[in-house]
Amino acid sequence: MTSAEIKKIYDNNEIEKLYKDCQKYFDRIDEWADKLIDGDQMSEYDLKYAMQQLCGCQIKLNVIAGAFEALLVEYENQYIVEEESKIEKLRVQDQNHCKAVARDKVSDLRRYASDFSRYVYSAQSTVTTLQSLLKRLTTMKANNGVDFTGDMSNVEEEKNSW
Repeated sequence: MTSAEIKKIYDNNEIEKLYKDCQKYFDRIDEWADKLIDGDQMSEYDLKYAMQQLCGCQIKLNVIAGAFEALLVEYENQYIVEEESKIEKLRVQDQNHCKAVARDKVSDLRRYASDFSRYVYSAQSTVTTLQSLLKRLTTMKANNGVDFTGDMSNVEEEKNSW
């Protein structure tokens, strides 16, 4: 989804539809977070599958989050200029007032940007955690000589020790 499409969705007041379309990504991120919270034991295949899904969610939501962040800056600046143009002689306190009015007018955009960017960060953080778990699992298996997936330089030594 491009920033132009996000702008059109926002301008046409179709945010509900966007959230509905993205709900599956939010849910998937939440599901994997729950599995981590519950301490579910996952195999290396589960970990890889989770990383794959979360990376996909992150990719989809990151574009939208970025578009909302750009819109936030654009509209906030636009509202500041509009407010300042209403004042004949602009003083510092007037500028602060104009900024406050503009921030208030874009508060919905700030929430949307936050929702999407927080889910992106959550997915990213979860992928990092899963990578650590996968590395630990792979190292443990290699150290135990079970389903060896670690350093291949020791393979011949491992075979001779049996």
